[in-house]
Amino acid sequence: MAKTEDVAFAIISAAGDGRAKVAEALKQARRGNFGEAEECLKDADEHLLKAHKLQTEELLQKEASGELQGPFNVLISHAQDYVMTGMAMKEMAVEIVNLYAQLRAK
Repeated sequence: MAKTEDVAFAIISAAGDGRAKVAEALKQARRGNFGEAEECLKDADEHLLKAHKLQTEELLQKEASGELQGPFNVLISHAQDYVMTGMAMKEMAVEIVNLYAQLRAK
């Protein structure tokens, strides 16, 4: 990717798609559609992994090797926050989906 801003927007987009899938998984679990919830969580994983890979390869590794230089970029900070919160949301959603399933089973 050419510019740091392009990388940031790609990360935000992928992480945002992942977060949206997490939210959909929770909605489906609340409705009792556990198969659909699991599919949404798998989709979320793919999007969040893509965001994490971009963050690692296009930012962290390049900065560590000296290829990426420049002042602090708030957009990059926002992108990294999106990845982190998306991953945390997904971890919590897995537990919540399991709780919904246990409650339905009773």
